Amino acid sequence: MRPGRAAALVLAGALALSSCGAGGGGGGNDGPVGDPRPGGTLIWQLPAEVSTDLHPLESSDPSATGLISGSVYGKLLDWRTGPDVTEMELEGDLAESWEVSDDGLTYTFALRRDVTWHDVEPVNGRPFVADDVVATITAMKERGLQAYMLEAVQSVQAPDEHTVVLNLSTPFAPLLEYLAYHTFLMVPREGIEGQYDLDTVAIGTGPFLLAEHTPDVEWVLRRNPDYHVPDRPYLDEIRRPVISDTAATTAALRSGRLDVGTTSDVNVADEFRDGDFTVDETPGAPVSFYLNPREEPFDDVRVRRAVSLAIDWEGMGETIRGSFNLTSILRPDVSDAALTEDEVREIRPFDPEQARRLLAEAGLPEGFTTTLTVQRVDDEDVREAQWIQADLAEVGIDVTIETVDPGTGIERRRNHEFAMTKALRTVHLPDQTWRDFMPGYIENYALVDDQQLVDDYARTRSTTDPDEQRELHRAMQTRMETEIVQGLFPIQKFDYTIFSARAQDLHPVPIHHGRRLAEVWLSDQPESP
Repeated sequence: MRPGRAAALVLAGALALSSCGAGGGGGGNDGPVGDPRPGGTLIWQLPAEVSTDLHPLESSDPSATGLISGSVYGKLLDWRTGPDVTEMELEGDLAESWEVSDDGLTYTFALRRDVTWHDVEPVNGRPFVADDVVATITAMKERGLQAYMLEAVQSVQAPDEHTVVLNLSTPFAPLLEYLAYHTFLMVPREGIEGQYDLDTVAIGTGPFLLAEHTPDVEWVLRRNPDYHVPDRPYLDEIRRPVISDTAATTAALRSGRLDVGTTSDVNVADEFRDGDFTVDETPGAPVSFYLNPREEPFDDVRVRRAVSLAIDWEGMGETIRGSFNLTSILRPDVSDAALTEDEVREIRPFDPEQARRLLAEAGLPEGFTTTLTVQRVDDEDVREAQWIQADLAEVGIDVTIETVDPGTGIERRRNHEFAMTKALRTVHLPDQTWRDFMPGYIENYALVDDQQLVDDYARTRSTTDPDEQRELHRAMQTRMETEIVQGLFPIQKFDYTIFSARAQDLHPVPIHHGRRLAEVWLSDQPESP
């Protein structure tokens, strides 16, 4: 452990919102700003243009889902948010309430009766009913990217217009979390039936309508006048200019041409910790690190373990990311099964001497030469690779860094065309995370094939005992770190949302802002008489 290291930020299962600068979480300033006021346009940076279409059953592009999830399309359930929220907690969105049978095989949802679809042809503002849910979930099971979320669902039924029943073949613990996930969007049956193009037309139940798009320039959302929550949304409009350049984002914030911007660079965020801005720190994507067991010498677990122990992950997080969580596989901001900071240090210490001994045992006392393929999204990605390169050189491993763009990086990982590779992996829920390491799955980049892990994963999905599930998750993380060592999520970076003083009540969460955008308001609007 290098001297002078500050303590890492570990959330231990709680959702931590760290607000710095001018005011409290979600924008604002120290002075009183009064009650929420309707009207105005929020200008909020979109860091990358949507790279796919908007099809809610097909697109997993974070830019697309971040744009439409919750804001345009509603979900059955959602995550509670607000200034008093300290942990992940489910609440109803389009479902008013729900019940789960004692045997875990029947889920019954009572739908809201006051919801209508956007007044856009051919749906034309008709009521949202159970038939829409049946059509959507059926299509998801048959052809949607959400199919794995519904593996245990045998049938979906609508006893009446406001009730939906899911019948399961076996208990499926993560189902409710998946129903709140940002890709589990409810679609009008007309869209499912092909009466309009889901690739380009977004008709939902959310607080905003998708109004305009100028490619590579801007997306525009406008207020849904028929939203079911009275007097919401406050905003008339949200404009999402596409700005990927950090300098351009900084300049737009300083000049007032941008109300909200995002960055993962702590140095940029620090520039805005003054009286005119608020900076919210929110746990983001884990840094992912994969070792290919098909490539010598990584076919030897002793070599893989040596690499893991030779890298000072904590020092890397502190020096390069600034704010970070020292992690194992699961994210501490969304799961209380994540290992604590001290537990991670115990099973994955920074121990170059032990790394050298393991290399010698593997017949490599002088080390070896290899390549690290790095998916570059920002400068931090490259700097982390250089840190890894320097640490491995200390134990005799000579690393050449190869930097690739995100598209190439994903292709290389899926084709297992790497020796070592590093990227960011945007996974949230524990079940979703473990799926990455199941044999045959396209995102199982490191070719993990461990029967005990497979069996334990199946048990986490079927158990109805939260304590048993938690202990399974913890044991699986330890096994990944000490016995398998092919895929690691060693630290979790933080993201920074920078607010101008006029933006109020935009509260960040680990997944997407979604319907909570209905609560955002601008302090410079005229007060109601």
